[in-house]
Amino acid sequence: MKRNILICSLALFISIWSHSLKAQHIRFGIFADPQLSWFTSDTKKFTSNGMIMGFNAGFAFERFFADRYAIQTGASMNNFGGNLKYNETGHQVTTRDDVYDIAENTSVKVKGQYISVPLGLKFKTNEIGYTTFYAHLGIKGNVRLKGYTWIEELNVDREVLDNKQIYLGFLSYTIGGGIEYSLGGPSSIQVGAIFSNGLTPAFNAGYGRVSIGTLGLRLGMIF
Repeated sequence: MKRNILICSLALFISIWSHSLKAQHIRFGIFADPQLSWFTSDTKKFTSNGMIMGFNAGFAFERFFADRYAIQTGASMNNFGGNLKYNETGHQVTTRDDVYDIAENTSVKVKGQYISVPLGLKFKTNEIGYTTFYAHLGIKGNVRLKGYTWIEELNVDREVLDNKQIYLGFLSYTIGGGIEYSLGGPSSIQVGAIFSNGLTPAFNAGYGRVSIGTLGLRLGMIF
């Protein structure tokens, strides 16, 4: 009996909350994005040596200030990194277990766990049938939780990076677009693509600026 009352109360709360958001022209959504990520460098001492797979999952808020224009924010757990090739000797990678001297032509794989918080603008078309097209752009702050490295040539397998090796946070810009398919009322399914690239460095390779780019498939639900 108590369980039924709790379920009914929760359903009523969600219904009231959803109507309240609609009245304020605020939308809430969740998403789960498979993505590819890679390193970029501003010096020839290091080059990108391939992409890695990652995942970005979280929630988003949209506050409309006009019929088809909104301010967008949210938060997510984000996993990304890349493979970085060292084109010269004289550099080191420091983990919590050891300090490794990196030889020329060695590839270092790095993957970090981050909390990402975007802030941007979203633009929508008028609904065509059940479909709406959208685009968005903005900036995103990424706060590092933990970083890992793999160095095949040195038999390093998923060691935790020292905090000085991978920066606590970095900024990136984002741009994307896609479609929203209405399920009736305010609810819709969202499918799109989202690209981001670093504005500030993410990995301390020892020289220059090494940043991260990502390309993801947006799979979301808006309530």
